[in-house]
Amino acid sequence: MMLHWILSLLILLVFQMFLSEWLSFILAVLFMVHPVHTEAVTGVVGRAEVLSAIFVLLALKCYEKGSGYRKITEWKYIHLTILMVVIATLCKEQGIAAVPICCAYEVLWLQRVTLWEGLHLAKMIFSKPRQLPSWFITSLIRMLFLLFTTVGLMALRILVMGAELPHFTAFDNPPASAPTPVRQLTQWYLLPLNAWILLYPFPLLCDYSMGTIPLIKSFADPRNLATMNFITVLSLLTGFALTGNTRTSRQACMALAFMAFPFLPASNLLFPVGFVIAERILYVPSLGFSMLVVIGLRRLLIHDRFKKLIYGALIITVALHAAKTARRNIDWKSEKSLFMAGLQITTMNAKIWNNVGHSYEREQRPEIALHFFKQASVDAHASEGSREDEAIDPKFLSIYVSMAAILRKNESRYPDALELYKKAIRMWNEYEDAYLNLGDLLVQMNQTDQAEQVFRKLLEFSPRSANGLYNMGVVEVRRKNNEGALSWFRQCLHFHPKHAMALYSLALIEDGKDGAYNPESLDRLLQVAEVEKHNYKIMTRIGLTYKKLGDLVNAEKYLNQAVQLNDTFGTALFNLGHIYRQQKEYERALQTLESFIKINRNHLNAWLLLGDIYVTHKGDYDAAWNAFEEAGRVEPGNVQVAHNFCVIMVKRQQYMKAKECLEELANQTDEEFVTVNLNKLNELIEKKQAEGDPLT
Repeated sequence: MMLHWILSLLILLVFQMFLSEWLSFILAVLFMVHPVHTEAVTGVVGRAEVLSAIFVLLALKCYEKGSGYRKITEWKYIHLTILMVVIATLCKEQGIAAVPICCAYEVLWLQRVTLWEGLHLAKMIFSKPRQLPSWFITSLIRMLFLLFTTVGLMALRILVMGAELPHFTAFDNPPASAPTPVRQLTQWYLLPLNAWILLYPFPLLCDYSMGTIPLIKSFADPRNLATMNFITVLSLLTGFALTGNTRTSRQACMALAFMAFPFLPASNLLFPVGFVIAERILYVPSLGFSMLVVIGLRRLLIHDRFKKLIYGALIITVALHAAKTARRNIDWKSEKSLFMAGLQITTMNAKIWNNVGHSYEREQRPEIALHFFKQASVDAHASEGSREDEAIDPKFLSIYVSMAAILRKNESRYPDALELYKKAIRMWNEYEDAYLNLGDLLVQMNQTDQAEQVFRKLLEFSPRSANGLYNMGVVEVRRKNNEGALSWFRQCLHFHPKHAMALYSLALIEDGKDGAYNPESLDRLLQVAEVEKHNYKIMTRIGLTYKKLGDLVNAEKYLNQAVQLNDTFGTALFNLGHIYRQQKEYERALQTLESFIKINRNHLNAWLLLGDIYVTHKGDYDAAWNAFEEAGRVEPGNVQVAHNFCVIMVKRQQYMKAKECLEELANQTDEEFVTVNLNKLNELIEKKQAEGDPLT
């Protein structure tokens, strides 16, 4: 938003080159409140448009400083112009439009060359002897220097960073892949459509792809009239601008330059782009459009009797635009609100239906999400004119995967989910995501033979598929065939050495193999941790491995990381509490174990460990008694729990009660530690009696 305000202020300052201060202010206000700018200003991607526009205007201002009406060149400002052009282009490719805008300023505004004068100059260039005016040579040198230096710098950028045309599908830009003359008719129709959006920016849309704008398939389509009218109006306006020798005609030239040059690269006329219409692309062209409005406004204000009416209309226009912009900003507050607003404009865009479905899916509202995904699949087929069982663009097969993901959350709907995966595969028999999800669901259903067939089919056309190889290992794990699983996990790592889940699974199997510790398993787990830095299960496993090795410092480090990532993960909490107890950090041990017990009150060992700390290290026998009572609730009849009650009686010097407790327990079990402690207690009692101490 701040960048947009800065640009509006810059417009007020820069456009006083062409307009009065008052008209420049009106231009800045019209530009600032235009609703079509919402995407560029609110969307993160659109900020490139705003930054580019700022540097385009700075380039023009620098060029103005470095040139003049038939005067010598001030090269320091021309050099600054080149710098501004390069920065504008690095922000957004359309920033290169600053070069033809500066050239238009030089020829049409500064040197006041009309079309007829231009033709006369061209004739002089090719005549002999050449008698070119001195100002022409100076202007030509300025423009050529600007042009070739900028092109050279941009060529260097392409050489260093690389560049290629964007890849897109027929769904992104249906006219671009349409046959002749459908392509040409539709692409030319997009020109008046863009102009209409600038003129009447009220039905705005976040995505114009797919079936939003139907193709013009016939010369009889009435929309061709809009194209013809637009071309007629544009031709008349261009003729007025180029042939006139007045300040108004030169102002119109600059307005048309600001409209045309930034728009042409994204117009689909020079080369196809990855969209049909994008509102953010109209950011700079709207400046030229607003300037045309201001020029027309000035012409109307000549008539005094209409002034109040004209200013009233202007105020209403600004107010309506400001209100629409505010409303559009609300639409852009979230992905869901943006795409829901889109569905109010068109219901023929599968992308919008699909994105709304994902929004509801994230909100844990699967049934509503499923409705939107189904409608997205219908629209995807409709936009290609195909039946529902025929192939569509692979990009939209993910809709079927999304629907299946919702259905498989309910076990009773597994068959429906399976059918959706199979349907996606029928439409594209090399759709890897569908194979992986289908196989995964079959494994979940414990149908390992069918899952193996699915993954083997995937590996036929993609033999190095990381997830295909990994999932073959998962199938063998389900079959309890660890040797087979190890083979598949190793194959996966052969082609994809950093595949996190393969490294993790291999480490788990090797670590537990033959009950012996495998040092390679820890190395693999540490490799996984480098990739999966936010995976609490990985951190927990590394911590447990270090604990097993007796390295309590590293064990504490990784278990602490796991708890920070997920403070409700019981395995990490319990083992961290156990480590604190081993390190004699009893307060931290108690805090950690109590946190663990809040999320799992039925963990026997946690209650036993908690009670042991209270008895042995804190001397809080009441707290220990309560802990052992909870342990007895979890596992009634547990010998260790009953024994611990006897121990508390000893600690409280209730020797006779403790003796009765241990004798009763000894009659119920043949555990050696019970007999040993009973004998020790009898010896203690005899000693106390010999010393004459009273016993309780």
